[in-house]
Amino acid sequence: MGVEDAVGPADLCKGNAKVNSVFVAAIFNCKHGLQVLTAVEQEAFDAAGLIDDDIAGSREERVFRLWINSFQIENCFIENLFEEVRDGLVILRVCSRIEKESVDWTKPNMNPKNLFHNSHNCNLAE
Repeated sequence: MGVEDAVGPADLCKGNAKVNSVFVAAIFNCKHGLQVLTAVEQEAFDAAGLIDDDIAGSREERVFRLWINSFQIENCFIENLFEEVRDGLVILRVCSRIEKESVDWTKPNMNPKNLFHNSHNCNLAE
């Protein structure tokens, strides 16, 4: 298979988890089975922005932000979840994308200028 002889059969049979992990890692490095990305696939991967995406914030914040961005809603790309969701419009747009006609767009304040407008929009998202 082309894997280094770093671990022998007797070592594997002993059941040492660390030794077995080294062996599995060596196999994966040699025979990973992953396809090399074509130029088109690499371009699509780079366009998704997953490589350079900042990893600041919690895992949940990042996953939720990436989930919202995956909808590709017009004029709605989230970089800072806590700041950009504050006015309630992003949540309303996501709800509308998930289920059409779930938002009555005559009710939200489309240009919220203060905390009361933000609160009104957030209450509509409930």
